[in-house]
Amino acid sequence: MSVFRSGDQPPGWCELTGFEFIDLTDQLLPIPVAADKQRLLVTRGSCRLRSAKGAQVLSEGQFLDMDGANGPFTADAGDGTAQVLVFYGRWGNELGGCGVFKLGPDSPVPVKGDPVIYPKSTNFDSHYHDCDEYWVIIEGAGTVVVGSRAFEVEVGDCVAIGMGHHHDLPHVRTDVKGAYFETTLEGRKRFGHLWEHTHGPADVRPERV
Repeated sequence: MSVFRSGDQPPGWCELTGFEFIDLTDQLLPIPVAADKQRLLVTRGSCRLRSAKGAQVLSEGQFLDMDGANGPFTADAGDGTAQVLVFYGRWGNELGGCGVFKLGPDSPVPVKGDPVIYPKSTNFDSHYHDCDEYWVIIEGAGTVVVGSRAFEVEVGDCVAIGMGHHHDLPHVRTDVKGAYFETTLEGRKRFGHLWEHTHGPADVRPERV
């Protein structure tokens, strides 16, 4: 686990090398391709992305991989406003999920996740992945647990979670909206939330902390 912000240098094991938020209006804005792999995720509103292949409208939670061969790229928000999150990195071709999640305080209810020994005030599940995962906090603040470590996160933080490490979001101070990106699938290459009581022991990569 590691927490970094836009402009910081991520740990060397990370496939994500950087990220940035871009606010869009009705004015066309160039979005250069600045990495081997680049993904644009809409985090608020709707975005019209133009490239050599034409124009495509993406809504909140939708994404598009930006290949330099299809550039140049420009984006706008039509007659409204929008926000996009651009990921930069060196991930592979077999990927997990990507999108936007929202989480508020809730009466804890039985969830499918693995059992935990710490208190919870959300119904988020403790789980692991057959890949690394990155959470970027868009709104709100809360407590993240990765393995045996707990720490506070706020807007602009990116949490890098190594393959096989259990992680959870057991408390929020204010409602959280975040982006998630599960990069290259490895090992058994299963996607989605995995639990030891259902899927077996996690394939932990201990160097990815």
